[in-house]
Amino acid sequence: MNTMMSIQEVEAKARQMRAEAFGRTLSGIARLTLAAPRKIGKLLGAWSVQRRAYNELMSLDDRQLRDMGLARSEIPAVVAGTFAPDSFRVEPAAGSTAQGANANELKQADLRRVA
Repeated sequence: MNTMMSIQEVEAKARQMRAEAFGRTLSGIARLTLAAPRKIGKLLGAWSVQRRAYNELMSLDDRQLRDMGLARSEIPAVVAGTFAPDSFRVEPAAGSTAQGANANELKQADLRRVA
């Protein structure tokens, strides 16, 4: 029993393997080409929703944002979905006579923890 292949058999096997590899490559390219418009459409749709949410939140005044527990600087993170509420943010307590953090006149008793 001779296990050696002839040159013609080797060439035929090489042609078959090349054709299969080429077919797999074309199939992959076709899948990517067909999937790209769907993916782009989904990304544009998500961007549109985020942009609308950003514009709506930015149109609110500071009191409305504060009622929602947000600061204006937190809006981009909220819209992007990366917002993590900062439970250590402090604000002057209601009825406080302190002038503000920039004046360094806030006393510990004038601060309350915002949850």
